[in-house]
Order: sequence, then structure tokens, then C-alpha cells
Amino acid sequence: MLHSQPNNNIHPVSLTERMQILDILRGFAVFGILAVNIGGFAAPVFFPGYVSPELTWYDKLAETLTLFFAEGKFYTIFSFLFGLGFSVQLARAETKGKDVRSFYPRRLWVLFAFGILHAVFLWIGDILRLYALLGFALLAFRKRSNKTLFIWAGIFLAVGFLLLVVIGGPHGGGEEMPGMDVIAMARQAYNGNSVLSVVIFQFFSAFISFAVIAFTQGGTVMALFLLGLLAGRMKFFGQLGEHRAFFAKAIPLGLLAGLVFNALFVFVEEPWLSSLGFTIGAPALAAVYVSGLSLLSLKEGGAKLLAPIGKVGRMALSNYVLQSVACSILFNGYGFGLYEKIGAAGLWGITFAIYLCQIPLSSWWLSRFQFGPLEWVWRSLTYRERQPFLIRP
Repeated sequence: MLHSQPNNNIHPVSLTERMQILDILRGFAVFGILAVNIGGFAAPVFFPGYVSPELTWYDKLAETLTLFFAEGKFYTIFSFLFGLGFSVQLARAETKGKDVRSFYPRRLWVLFAFGILHAVFLWIGDILRLYALLGFALLAFRKRSNKTLFIWAGIFLAVGFLLLVVIGGPHGGGEEMPGMDVIAMARQAYNGNSVLSVVIFQFFSAFISFAVIAFTQGGTVMALFLLGLLAGRMKFFGQLGEHRAFFAKAIPLGLLAGLVFNALFVFVEEPWLSSLGFTIGAPALAAVYVSGLSLLSLKEGGAKLLAPIGKVGRMALSNYVLQSVACSILFNGYGFGLYEKIGAAGLWGITFAIYLCQIPLSSWWLSRFQFGPLEWVWRSLTYRERQPFLIRP
């Protein structure tokens, strides 16, 4: 039951308490997530048995850029921020003498419900389900030492690497399913003009997609959860200016490692080498992105430049789902029917167009409302009280 008046002293972080850099990083990650996911909306590229058609040179180049600079980098950032956000909530709860377990499991179950609805009705590649379930594992680490967190992060990264090798590397796992032509089923559903056909197909596909995502990304996600929790304990982003030198050193080191290991990931077919490249290369370039944006935000002009991206990040959940709505309308047969009709280069253009619409839309929305619509529902259900929504003079 939701109450209109507060019934406890644990509430969402207020606007004045928010760390703006975290919203900026979320807003940037929202763009990268779209750049990767849009390929799955536009064609059955993520289904087993898919064979890519002959590509033009510019589509091949665009596809290579996506793999090299986007694939795996942005869910890495989101995973890190999820762990960091948990650390912030844990600290606030302890300050108020509350047990984080009094509300955080409820927060995770609501997120899991969002993920299921998202996967069935819009995007079978939804990652919210994995975040929600691994969030319960994160709870178990809340009182462990910093050293333990760091060690377990390394263990989970190693597990993620080994699981990738098992399926034949990041480029593997594409064999057809015996007795089932999933590609033909996807084409029939997404090229048709029936919303119900799409929902039915995604209802059954969502179970398989979740298993694949958990198997291939679960280790990395859990590792980044723990590193985010560690960074939150150290107040790494709460005292951003004090870590300017760290970010400055992280950029060249991360860039060097990112370029070398992502080259292995993109251009090498040997499973263990491409898996190693992905496991190290994605977090390395993600660290470069985070460090660069952090340094830029410390400059007056940079903070002003990044402020609109921060608005996108303040309502990241709503914008993530909104991207799925837009892509479903664009590519499915019940919308504009662009399924398998746009190459990789064109998808980059659509990605920029959607995101550039989300920036002013987010600014407009947050000038009138305190939260994004899904964020408001999430918080209200988490704290079991109706959160203020409208911004009143």
C-alpha cells in the first residue's frame, strides 16, 4: 500500500544531495546502450544461426566501430554505477540507523518486474532482470572488507572470461538451435503487423535471452557491482577533485590497454584470445570514458556542456525504456517496418537522432517533474509511499 505521507525516514536522494557526475555518466551510458542495442532491434543479429549479409565498406566500418568502442563498454559503466549507487544507499541507511534490507530487496523486485515487462513487450535483450537478481548477491557483500571486494571482483571477472571461452568466445555461440529456426520465427514476428505476434514471440524468447545474458555477462556485471561498491565506500566520486591525478593517469593507461585488447576482441577469432580481449578491453575503455568525463566535469565550461547529458541520466531508466519504444515503432512491422532494411551506418544515424531528441525531452520533463515517470514508480513502490512528483513553485 502506498502512503501519501512519509512513514519512515528513508527516502530517495534529494536533488541537492545528488552527485552530478553520476548522472552525467548514466546519461552518457544511455547513449552507448542504444548504440549497441539498436542492432538487435533492426535485425536478428543476436539470435543463434544468424548470418550477416554482405556489407558495404561503410556499413562494415560502422559495425567495426560499434564493436571496438561500444560493445560491452556501456553496460560495464552501468554495472559500476549500480554498485556505487548501492553503496550510497547503504551509507544513507546506516546514517539514519536503518537496515538496508528493510527496503533494498523490494527495490530489486520492482526492478525485476520492470525487466520482465520490458523483455516481453519491448526488448528481449533487457538487462534489468540480471541487475535485479545479482543485486541480491550484492547485498551479501555489504559488510565485507575492501580487500575481499577487490579479490572477489577479480574472481568474477575470471569466471566471466572462462564462460566466454566455453561458448566459443564473444563471436561464438551462433549455431542454430536444433529443430528450431529462430531466425525465421523472428522475421515472421517482427515483419508482421501484429503486436500480439511480437509479444508472444518475445514472451518465449525472453527466457532464452535471459539465460544467455546471465551466462555471458553475469560475471562481468557482478565484478563491476563490487568495484562500484568499493568506489562508493572510498567516496571516489563524492570527492572528485581530490582524484584528478588518478583520472589523468587512467586515461593513457586505459586507452593503451583498451586499444590493444579490443583489437584482440574485434579482429581475432581464437576464442580464448577474443574472450581475453573483451574481458579486459571493455572495462579499460569504459575507464577511459569515465575518467575523461570526470575531468571534463571539473571544468566550469565542461560542467555546463555536460549538464544536458546529466538530465538524461537523472531519468536513465525511463530513457532506456523509451529507446525501446522508439526502436520497436521504427523497426517492427506494426510501425515503420524497417526491420533488416537499415545498415550499420544508418543505425548510427538513428542512434544519434533518438538520443538528441532525448536530451531536450529530459530537460523539459525535469523542469516540471521531480523524477522520470518510471523512476517515480520505482521509488514509490520501493519506499511504500507516494513520492512527490510535480515541481511546485
